[in-house]
Formats: sequence, C-alpha cells, structure tokens
Amino acid sequence: MRLTLIILITTLLQVRATALAQHITIHKKDVTLKYALKEVRRQSGFNLFYDGKIITDKQKIDVDIDHVTINQALEVILRNTGLKYEMKGINIAITKSQTRPSKPINLGKMEQIMITGLVLDESAKPLVDATVQVKHGEKVTKTNADGRFYLNDIRDGETLVISFVGYGNREISAAKDLGAIQLMPLDKTVDEVQVIGYGSESKRFSVGAVSSVSAETIERQPVTNPLSALQGQVAGLAVTSSNGVPGSTVMLQVRGQNTLGTTLQAKPYDQPLFIIDGVPFAPQNVNINLLNNLATAQSYNGGISQPTGLSPFNSINPKDIESISILKDAAATSIYGSQGANGVVLITTKKGQAGETKLDVSVNTQFNSAAKPVRFLNTQQYLQVRREAYTADGLSPSDDPGDYNGFAPDLMLYDQDKYTDWAAIIAGKITNNTDVHATLSGGSPSTTFLISGGYTQSNYNYPGNFSDKRMTFHSALNNTSSDKRFKLGLVADYGYDRNTSARYGGAQSMVLPPNLPDLIDDSGALVWNYKGVPLNVDNFYGSLMRPVYLQNYNFNGSLHLSYTLLPGLTLGTNAGYSRNNSIERSENPARSQDPTFAEASAAFGDNVNQSINIEPQLNYEFYTGKGEWTALVGGTYRKMSNDAYQVEGYGYANDNFLGSIIGASTTYPFERKNLFKYVAGFARLKYIHDHKYIVEVSGRRDGSSNFGPGRQFGNFGSVGGGWIFSEEATIKKNLALLSYGKLSASYGTTGGDASKAYSYQALYQNISGALPFQNIRPTYAYNLYNPNFSWSTKRSLNVAMDIGLYGNALNLNATYYRNRQGNQLVDMPLPAQTGFAVVFGNLDALVQNQGWEFTVESTNVKKESFSWNSTFNITFNRNKLLDFPDLASSSYASKYIIGQPTSIIMGYRYKGVNPETGLYEFYDKDGNATHTPKAGNANTGGDQVPIGHRDVKYMGGLANNLSYKNWGLFIFCQFSSSYSPNYLAALYSTDYPGGPTNQPSEILGRYWKNPGDQSLLQRLGSSYASGSLYTIPPFTQSEAVYGDNTYLRIKTVSLSYTFPEKLLQKIGVSTGSIYMNGQNLLTFTNYEVGDPEQPGTFTALPLQRIVALGLNLKF
Repeated sequence: MRLTLIILITTLLQVRATALAQHITIHKKDVTLKYALKEVRRQSGFNLFYDGKIITDKQKIDVDIDHVTINQALEVILRNTGLKYEMKGINIAITKSQTRPSKPINLGKMEQIMITGLVLDESAKPLVDATVQVKHGEKVTKTNADGRFYLNDIRDGETLVISFVGYGNREISAAKDLGAIQLMPLDKTVDEVQVIGYGSESKRFSVGAVSSVSAETIERQPVTNPLSALQGQVAGLAVTSSNGVPGSTVMLQVRGQNTLGTTLQAKPYDQPLFIIDGVPFAPQNVNINLLNNLATAQSYNGGISQPTGLSPFNSINPKDIESISILKDAAATSIYGSQGANGVVLITTKKGQAGETKLDVSVNTQFNSAAKPVRFLNTQQYLQVRREAYTADGLSPSDDPGDYNGFAPDLMLYDQDKYTDWAAIIAGKITNNTDVHATLSGGSPSTTFLISGGYTQSNYNYPGNFSDKRMTFHSALNNTSSDKRFKLGLVADYGYDRNTSARYGGAQSMVLPPNLPDLIDDSGALVWNYKGVPLNVDNFYGSLMRPVYLQNYNFNGSLHLSYTLLPGLTLGTNAGYSRNNSIERSENPARSQDPTFAEASAAFGDNVNQSINIEPQLNYEFYTGKGEWTALVGGTYRKMSNDAYQVEGYGYANDNFLGSIIGASTTYPFERKNLFKYVAGFARLKYIHDHKYIVEVSGRRDGSSNFGPGRQFGNFGSVGGGWIFSEEATIKKNLALLSYGKLSASYGTTGGDASKAYSYQALYQNISGALPFQNIRPTYAYNLYNPNFSWSTKRSLNVAMDIGLYGNALNLNATYYRNRQGNQLVDMPLPAQTGFAVVFGNLDALVQNQGWEFTVESTNVKKESFSWNSTFNITFNRNKLLDFPDLASSSYASKYIIGQPTSIIMGYRYKGVNPETGLYEFYDKDGNATHTPKAGNANTGGDQVPIGHRDVKYMGGLANNLSYKNWGLFIFCQFSSSYSPNYLAALYSTDYPGGPTNQPSEILGRYWKNPGDQSLLQRLGSSYASGSLYTIPPFTQSEAVYGDNTYLRIKTVSLSYTFPEKLLQKIGVSTGSIYMNGQNLLTFTNYEVGDPEQPGTFTALPLQRIVALGLNLKF
C-alpha cells in the first residue's frame, strides 16, 4: 500500500502546470536543436526524452512557427535532422529516423483547408455520429445522418482521428476530400471494454476475473428481475430462483460458499456486493418484505436453504440496463476491500448517445404457466391407496369422529366419485402479463440525454386477484464542456412496485384429498363442516381472503463529476444516494376463518434501507517509452441504514376496520434500527509494457463502525500480472493460427465485516408487554457483547489462460481459482448458565473454495446474409473445511468434518425396505441393519455419517445466436448437477403415503404390499396409529431422500424478424422488429416429481414457463 502511494505521488509530481499550453510559437534563427526542443517542452508542458548523443549543441536550425500544435512544431523542428518522434500521452520520445531527411517546411505558412469525408462501417453503411477530431487538437465534429462530415480551418497534412463506439479508431492525414473512410468493428471477445471497479478497461489487458452480460442478452429474456437474466450466462456465478411468485427472491453467489453459519441452525448465503452506476444498492439483495406473503410461504431446499421473499431488484427494469459485470477474483474486487469479499456485481444503466432525438418503444404480452407441473393421484387412485393403507395396518375405516384410529371421512363420508384437481386450481392456470417500455434519447456531441419509462404487470399463476405491478422511470444526462476538460454525468432511477398477494401458504393445499367436499358454497360463503362433521382443513378459499399489500418505492441517484487538471490527470468524484422503502399491510378477516375460533387481525410494516456514498478520485494516465501507466487514488465515505417497524393488531370488532391499526384492541409493536458507517482509502496502479506485459497493484484501507475501538480498520490488497505471449515475434512468426494468447495471475486479500451492528457493546431492548415503573419501560440486555472480534480474512489466487485462434474466430478461457477464508465471524454457542445462547465473535476456522472455469466463444459462420455464433461455459467448484481447531469438542462437532464440504449432509446409511417386514432399514455405525439408528455422528457416538454435500458439482450454459437476412434466432440452454433432496423428502413432510392427504402419482406401484416384495417405499400407513410410522424420522434423515439432480433446461429461445427499411420509411419508422421470446421452455432431467430447480418440494408455486410476443419500434 505504501509503495503504491509513493509511486503515485512521485509520478504526479512529474506533471507541470504548463502542460495545457499545446500551441507553440517560436521565431528564431540559427539556434541549437536542443534549445528548440527545450522551448517546445517549456511551452507545452510535455515531457521530451532523447539520447544526448543524437542531439548536441552543434546542430543549428531556423524555426519560424506561429501558434501551431505540438505535432506540427516537432515536424518542423525535426524535418531535416534525421530524427523522428513518438508521442504517448504527454510523453514524447525522440529517436533516429530510418528515412532520409526531407526539405524544411515553414508550418507557420501552411495552407488551411476545409476537409470532408464519408465514414462507413464494415458493410459500407454510413456511421451516424462518428467522431472526427484533430489529433492532440481541439477541433472536433460528428458525422451527419449520411455519415458525412465537414471540418474547417484544418492544416493540410494534419492527423485526424476517426472513432465510433464499438469500432477501432482510424488515423488519416487531412486532405480536402478524404472520400470514404471505413471503420472496422472491434473484436468483442478480446477488445471489448468492460466495466471494472472505479473505471473500465479492455479485456485484452485485464488481469482480473471479470465477466459481463450485455443489454442484448438481458433483453432477450422475458424476465422482470434483471438477476434472473444472469442464470447460466457467467462462469462461476450461481443464480437461484426460489419459486414462481412474481417478484420473488433471486439469489446470487460467486465461486461458492466462503463462510460458516452464523448459527448452528442456518448458514448465510454469501452474496456479492451490488453497485448500480457507482452507488451501492441500499437493500443489496435482502428480502424487502417484513410480513408473510405467498413468496415467504414457499420453501427452497437446493444448495443452502434460504428464507424466501420479495426481491428489491424487482423495482429495476431490465430494459434500462446497459450491462452487468461480475467481478470474481482479488485483482478485480480488492479495490472494494471488505465489501467485495464475496464478489461484486456492477450494474450500468443506459445513457444517451449524441445524434438526432430518437424514440424507442417496446410492447409485449406474456403467457405464463407452470414450467414442470406435478401430477397427483386422482380420486380413484387416492381412495385405492387409502384402503390399502388400512388393510396394511389391520384397521377398518370408520365414519365415527370419535374413532381416533379408524376415522376416515374421505372413505366413509365424502363423495367417492367427486374429483378436484387442487394442483390445477392452485397453480395450473395460464396468466397473461403485459410489459411496455419507451425511451427518448439524443443530444449533441457535448450534451446527451436519455429518458425512459416502463410499466409491467405480472399476474400470479394462482387463484384470486393477485398481481405485481411495476412502474419505472430512468433518466441520464451527460455533459462535456467545449474544451473537453469538464464532464458531468447524472443518473436517476425511480421504481414503484405494488405487490398484492395472499397471506400464507395456500400452495400447501395441493395435497388436499381430491374428493374433499366443496370448500365454498354457491353464495360464496366458506364451508367448514360436511354432514355435521368438521372438515379439519385450512380452507384454501379462506387463504384467498387474507390479502397482503406491499408498496415498494425505490430510488437510485448518482452524480459523476470530473475535471482534467493536466493532460492525463483527472480529478473527479462519484456521489450517490439509494433509498428503498417498503410499506406493507396484511389482513386476516374473521370471515376467512373457522367461526369456532375466528379473530380478526392485521399487521403493518414499514421497512426503509438507505445508502449515501461519496467517493473522490484522482486518475492519472501517462506514458514512458514503451510503457503505459494508469494510476488511481481515492477515498470512500458511506453511510447505510435500515429502519424497520412492524406492528400486529388483534381483536378487531369488524373486518372493515382492518385497514388501520386504530381498530385493534391489542397491539404488539416491533422496531429495529441499524446504522452502519464506512470509510476507506484506495489506490490502484497499472503498467502495460509494449502491449505485452501487464502488472497491476491495488490496495485499500477500510474502516467500519461494526467493530469496536482499536479494531475498526483493516488493510487489503492484490497484485496481478499478465503476459500477452501472442505479441512475441517468435510466436507470431511460427504460430499463424494463434491470434491472441494471454497468461494472467493474481493474488490478494479481502476481508469481511458481516457483523451484527454494535455487537461489540451491550445492547438493550424493552420488555414487550411489561408495565412501566415510574413511567420507565423495563429493559434487558439481549446480547453478550464482545469488543474483541475483528475482520475475517479471505485470500484469493486466480490463474487464467486466454487463447484466440483463427483470427479470434475461436476463443478459449481456462481459469483456476482458490479462495481461503479464515477468522470466521459467527454466533458461537454458549452454555445455558451464561444467560445468553450465543456470543458473536471470530472462529478460527478455514474454509476453501477451489475450482475451474472454462469459457468457449466461437464464430462458426460469418457471411453477409448468415451468421452463427456460439458461447459455452462450465464451472467446477469444490468446497472444503481445511481447518477447525478443537472441532470434536466444540458445538459444531455434529455439523462439520475437517476435509469435507461445509454443506456436508450428515445422515444415516440407507439399506432399503426390508422385504419381509416392509419397513425401512438403515445401517448403524458398525454396519448392522436396524430400524432405529442412533442420532449423532461418530464424534457424539451416533450412527450418522457423511452421505453427501449440497454444493453444485458443475453448472454452466450453452448459447447459439443465428441470423439470416432479417431473421434472428437465439437459443440458450442452462445446466446444473448437484446432490439434492428428492421428492421422497417432501413425501413425508406433507404427511405420509396412505395418509389423508394426496400424493404424487409416482408412488403407484412403488410401495411394499406383501412379504418378499422389493419396493422403493415401505408399507403404507393409514393414520398416526399405524405401526409403520416410527421409521419415517430416520428415513427423512437418510441418504434415501437425496439423489442426483442433473438437468439441462432450454432456458431461453428468442426469434425475431426485422422489417425491411423501405417498408418502415413509408410509415415514418426508423427501425422495427417483432419477436417471440420463451423462458423455461423444456427440461431434460433424471429428477422425479417437481422442478429440479426447486428440489425437495412439490407444493411450492412452480417456476414459470413464459412465452412473450412483442414489437419494437424506433422513430
């Protein structure tokens, strides 16, 4: 860190204040060449480097120049000397020329002309708004609608630079008529500019692990949450959609789980830092709802179990996003210090482009249905299973409610021919969704603007009038001063999201008996009894009468200011504010409940997340010989807060009063306030030598309010290097097929302060419901404070090779990574006599994630009328607990094993169904068969052993992008393989086969009936009095309820047609297209029952199959 600062300070001191004076005037005769060059240096501020042997006091020249550029001055001075110059930034190297000296010229008398030219793309079509600029000068213009440009008062022979976004620059000497000038597109696989921490860089010279997803890829997918569009697109990034509820949580994880659980019961899901236009997103990726709704009622059991809810990213319109970059290794993330310990996701929104004002309109309608619905037993199948269960138990079904063992109303009272497909009612309908988006953009070369608005309505694939309605507004303004020194960028995003849902898990009603009597009568009243007998079910239609209303207000604003102090030296600042506010109300009217014990109640919530971020920065770019330097120093001030308020009200006299807490006779309030402050200083230095060798060093010093005095600051940094070996002369000569080759590596540290706010000091809380004493509410200490915990530490190694073959028609990347995180921050269990369950502190455990990432990009066919490109990525990650001192004697002894993954599953070895008894059998620790294995593992004397782990074995995606004339076709497949809970885990969580709830049809013919049977399932059980149920608890904790979960899903298909230009011109439209996009269309898997992306459940609202039809028009 200190070395970096010394280098930066030394470099900055080399810059002179006169460097802005780029016009030279010299009228001297018979002066030495050395004097003339010193005068150029004095007037321009540029650095001149030359060998004293080639420039001496004996060389005399005449100089007569007046107010010319530095390029023109050097051309005059060196014209007849046999010397040449090379300029990089503000550094100029003078060396011997290989050509013969020319006759001297008097540049002060050169003719000034008006030039014109035509700028074309690779297909000879005009490029509108291309930039034409005098090299190292101030004169600049843009091409018009025909691709033509005009520039006055240009000296004949001056160098012009023609540039356009996405195309390589071209330099050309000025002449009156330059004719057609063709620009060629950059090779996106190698030269694409990607967003990184506090800047951008070319992929060619990157030494960090950075992946990007473009707006085009995002917009092809008919999703409302932009995070959903990342699934399978990026190597090393796991994306999990937990359920099919509109607006629900989408989880992200970069390169595996690095931390242990904060408690013995749960594990955190390490998520990256989310930054939008340079500003940390206030809620990050934490659920925004406080109250229960359909999203929180769902369960997710894949990988590491997580609570589900509503996502804050649902308030951001994917159509407003320009790109999403994922930073994965230390070289890319250490500049963010502790905040980037789990990776960084940089979201860049769209900005305006100079040119005529344009209006883009996109409209689509979507049709949603369950992607992989579950089939349940029909009435006759269900009744057959129920009767066989009673036979197996030796019992007779009864219509007497007092007969605890035999009461079976579904067999004895209900209509034996009635059939209700509850799964079809609950999640079987097709919904129609709408999405409209419009963008107005344009501007001049100095000022650009963009304004967009969107409206999206996503209806629940669920009965009732439930939906998620979103309105978004996005604006961007960018301005550059006439002298190109001052730049301003202003971005503002506003999103309003209204989610109306049912209160709780009506989806569980999928397993209601198919012959259950109607739960609602002709008048709309709920039915709770049948023939005088209570139904004893939670009436599904009652759940539809318990609405939850959530309104989410989201604002993100950022301001970027920069000023060029000297050539290459820029002072700037990023400032931003992010606020997310959710206001909720849930109602539980008495009319939705069984009248026997009905009580009207309501709950109210207000959840506010805020973030203020200010980051001044100083950037300096300069050149030394063949070297290019880029330096950055800056600081961060960040203030983040979370204020949550929730109150529950009971005892309402009337359902009509549920909209206000005033109507409740009893209330239970809850309030939470968390404030977090963060300061940091950071620096980065990058050097590129001869376009072949790259070195990058970065460092950061973080300060966090989450730690106590003396432990608030931590130091982090990284070092990386790269070698573009394809630029070596020998390789260029002997490996013609190799167009690009790079080796890169990095090593660095980041840290973690994922602490509970102010846990270093004692915290107190009011005792709920306690009476005040002398007007003072009693309080109690609810934490055992620990002033000594400090930063966790993560050390990361990244090694990569990039290969481009056949002119980069085929590009390969192979990356090896290894992350080790120690000094874990966790809740450590305490003995009961301490009065506290846990104390927060550091745990000396070391967790490792290592793996390989492979990416292949290929241009299969590239012709004028047909093209075909492919992209493939795959990731293999392995997680392991490397060290845990005294694990065997700790509270974690039954949870972890050194050398095993931290997601290890401790369970019983499963033998199978005993053919004679028809009951599940297991192996004890000695290998003997038993129906009743002992709880605990070897450390605690039990029979449980490691039976697997829940980390993903491998994951990835395959994309094919084809175009033929006006047609375009994009097909993307996503795949994954893991060891996950199967449907047998859910089979016994809802009830048990043979019990009074429905089951998936897959159980038919797979359960034990007679001695000698070889079966998957044990004998049926009719009721809790069954003698077979005691084997169920160990069965649900055995390897029998886990299995291979490998699938390949056709994730996205996008078919589009672009209308001919002649047709559109007749109706005043610039460009137009129609499209059909599909999501989650088809799945190939060995996973039985339910969706492989939702393992271990068949009663959650399923992920949705989406088909969208749309129209894009540009005016």
